[in-house]
Amino acid sequence: MQNSLAHLGFSPSERELYLHLLSNGKSYANKLSTETKLNRTNVYEALDRLIRKGVVSFVTRNKVKWFEAKAPESLLTLLDNQKDELERSKKNLQKEIKALKPSHSPPLEANIFVGKKGLRMLFEEILQKKKPISIMAAELQFKKLFGPYFELWHKERAEKGIKQCSIFPRSMKEKVKERKLLSYKFVDDAFTNPTTTIIYGDTTLLIQWSKEPLAIKIENKEITKSHLNYFNLLWNS
Repeated sequence: MQNSLAHLGFSPSERELYLHLLSNGKSYANKLSTETKLNRTNVYEALDRLIRKGVVSFVTRNKVKWFEAKAPESLLTLLDNQKDELERSKKNLQKEIKALKPSHSPPLEANIFVGKKGLRMLFEEILQKKKPISIMAAELQFKKLFGPYFELWHKERAEKGIKQCSIFPRSMKEKVKERKLLSYKFVDDAFTNPTTTIIYGDTTLLIQWSKEPLAIKIENKEITKSHLNYFNLLWNS
């Protein structure tokens, strides 16, 4: 019975008093305090909670309250009431969760790739997506890091019919060469930064070319759209 009462939310003092009254019959607070060795204040507070739960009742005789435990079947009624209350709470919570859910915002997915192997996986994925590619870069870091794979990647890109537009600072104008399905434009150095931005489909890649290169892959339509808008602004200027 102790465990069952605990599952119903009875505190230790409530369990002690209810079981004592159930076994010994009606009693008053001072006597209950003495017999259960519970502080009088705790006894009064626990009895008040048991009355509100509907499992203890009292009568007043000669200005003294006598408390009595109701039949154990009252615990089943208490359980039914708790189930009803939980069901109401569940329905209210479902309504609140539904109201909080965004109706149109797509989820944001971001992953980090580190090292040459991680970057190669990303460049392979770009080819698999077969979407137009927009790149903002400060130098030919891709070529410096991967060497021969850089040429193979461009060859496969052209074979798959994937168009690419790249923006570089003017200082790179003499270092890039013409390629199939590839367009270049050049802007003042002030509009570029060491981080390369690659946009394809609903994905944005931000690549930091350090000794151990790092790429952040963001799959989000709205974020990618904002990066593409900036790219187009530079491209059309």
